[in-house]
Amino acid sequence: MRAERPSRGRYGRRRTTRRIGAVALVVLAAVGWWPQTGTAQPAAGEFRRGSVQGRAYRLWVPEARAARGPLLVVALHGCWQTAEEFALGTRLNEAAGRRGLFVLYPVQDRRDNALRCWNWFSPENHRVGPGPSEIASILGVVREIQRQYTIGDSRLLVIGLSAGAFMAVNLACAAPDLVVGLGVTAGGPFRCAAGADAALQCVRGRTGDATAEATACRAGAGGRHLGLRASLWHGEADEVVSAANLPALLAMLALATGVAHPATESRQGATVTVYRDPSGRPVLEGWLVAGMGHAWSGGDGRASHTYPTGPNATERILEVLLSQ
Repeated sequence: MRAERPSRGRYGRRRTTRRIGAVALVVLAAVGWWPQTGTAQPAAGEFRRGSVQGRAYRLWVPEARAARGPLLVVALHGCWQTAEEFALGTRLNEAAGRRGLFVLYPVQDRRDNALRCWNWFSPENHRVGPGPSEIASILGVVREIQRQYTIGDSRLLVIGLSAGAFMAVNLACAAPDLVVGLGVTAGGPFRCAAGADAALQCVRGRTGDATAEATACRAGAGGRHLGLRASLWHGEADEVVSAANLPALLAMLALATGVAHPATESRQGATVTVYRDPSGRPVLEGWLVAGMGHAWSGGDGRASHTYPTGPNATERILEVLLSQ
């Protein structure tokens, strides 16, 4: 598959849309989806839409907000997906509605990436700094939502799938003073790729050195350990993003957060690795789900990239991330 020359996108970055599309196609083309029947529980809230400086978004607004704790979840969809489809597949709005949480779904459109993938592998998206980037654009929407809805607690929970999972890891490392919870499926370590060609090697499971990746991640916190809780998920049969990325991401985040001595157990058809704090609560955990491919465990089968028969990832992620 031939690549076009780079073209300048609306945020001023050089785009390689065909090349990026080729990478995504190589690693995603085998993934299909089949509509299934099912009835989602009605959510207590409203699903709104808007745009901030050219970045479209959907926003779940609960009927009643939580009394304390982080109130805003940032949810980053995967390649080919829309915000609406990611919301459906994860049932995140329903889960957030029961907890009084806002959920912000920034939208990546085809002008930024031919397959709506977040460009997590571009170096400008590895940090918050001068110049335009998708990281800066997402955080700009976050600030506007916090202002509009008078969300005084600036702390964020970030959730993502596939390309959205890699970008969620970027956000956790680039904005450690804001991100206190990370829940991802089919992601990988911070800076495991810099450029589209390296991204292909990364999703195949060729990650780097965990110590170097953790050091790079902690740089955003001035070298301090991150105050982060994380629930990480991967399908054992994932042929799109290699399951080798799960232990690599676990190792990197264990070093970045300063936790040690994991325990491994079998739970609900998954192999679960857990790092706990002194009180016994999970700080960092990884779920390797048997039989699951490139999908969201326990998701709604009417959406793409879901595995309805697996453990409920959404409920578990929020349980862990909210146990601050």
